[in-house]
Amino acid sequence: MSEVLVVGSGVGGATVAKELAVRGKKVTILEKGHYHRLGTERRAAGFLSGSQGSFSTFRHPTEKTPEGVEILRTFMVGGTSVVTIANGVRSLQTELSTLGLDLEEEFSEAERELKITPVPDRTLGERTRRLMAAATELGYDIKAMPKFIDFSKCRSCGMCNLGCQYGAKWSSQRFIGEAQRAGAKLLIDTTVDQVLHSNGEVKGVRARGSSGSRDIEATKVVIAAGGLETPVILQRSGIANAGSNLFADLFVNTYGLLEEGSMKDELGMAALIDEFHKKDGFILSPFLDTTLYMFLYLLPLSKKMRAFARKKTLGMMTKITDDDAGRIDRDGTIHKPVTESDRKKLDKGDAISREILTKAGANPRTLHTTKVEAAHPGGTAGIGRVVNRDLETEVRGLFVSDASVFPQAPGLPPVVTIIALSKRLSKRLAEE
Repeated sequence: MSEVLVVGSGVGGATVAKELAVRGKKVTILEKGHYHRLGTERRAAGFLSGSQGSFSTFRHPTEKTPEGVEILRTFMVGGTSVVTIANGVRSLQTELSTLGLDLEEEFSEAERELKITPVPDRTLGERTRRLMAAATELGYDIKAMPKFIDFSKCRSCGMCNLGCQYGAKWSSQRFIGEAQRAGAKLLIDTTVDQVLHSNGEVKGVRARGSSGSRDIEATKVVIAAGGLETPVILQRSGIANAGSNLFADLFVNTYGLLEEGSMKDELGMAALIDEFHKKDGFILSPFLDTTLYMFLYLLPLSKKMRAFARKKTLGMMTKITDDDAGRIDRDGTIHKPVTESDRKKLDKGDAISREILTKAGANPRTLHTTKVEAAHPGGTAGIGRVVNRDLETEVRGLFVSDASVFPQAPGLPPVVTIIALSKRLSKRLAEE
């Protein structure tokens, strides 16, 4: 019997597994996916949830809600951390502090371990420099984005969202490796259906693998399967209030074509405008999707050939603090509307993006805004609703440690905050 079962190997699960294993705890990690080769869209078809099971990159990589929002997530060792853009910012620190969670120590630990640093000037590409200069001239406060990237290894290929082939970007696979070297056991291709408990106390989980279904006993269970999978497991385990209050950090990209000039590939989201975050609920950052993704999924039929003009394209992302108006049902159906408030935030960010793109030299007639997408689902097992301040559910010994526990949408990249919360939980579990 394991002392601790960790369900999921993404940011939260990997952090808990590593922290407990190096402290001598007996840890088993259960992961629905497995290891994948990285760096191309064809390879991504194997782990992005929408295209999983297909060998063709022409199958849509996102999951589309009935309301039309497209959500990106992965099933693989390392979870969605493998395809993040490596943005290392703190989020929700003040909001969590008001709930009695002082995470300053844990935030600092995470920043040291991931070696988070702003993008150095030498790494900034021409697109980013153009957009930063235009934003500054327009009076906006734009700065280099903090990243968990080893810039001595970074090739500035702009493919962070397909997984880093060069070992430059941190992902939770590194923490999984540390946990395994400290004695933790990793079971891949293992799907957890429900948590087993009796008399209000956890007993283990029921899981499925290549050899069929089996029960795995443990004295503690930490669910860290992500903002969409975690609440499904909880609902199937009898915790009925999980699954509501879904947010997903909705975003759109605004693109425009230069009249002349040609630019090389470069690091995405290398700069940040966050002056609108507190008041207006959105941030802006330079970003450009891959050619194939733009051609197949993002651009309408009349504009598809623009995907092949990527060297002349400038792009800005608007990411918002969206309303927690969504939910995920017990059968896994995702509901995520774009509310009127969400639309106002997206529209305001898009308007400023268009202003910056035009100032940077994009032809105003070529400006186009993509459909609404989502990449950081959470809130579905929120603190104060499903878990307490110690991230424990109503079942003793059953904990949650991922973006599900966030009390509200951060509207900012969540990785560092998930690590901080998971470190705090690990310290408590290590003491028991």
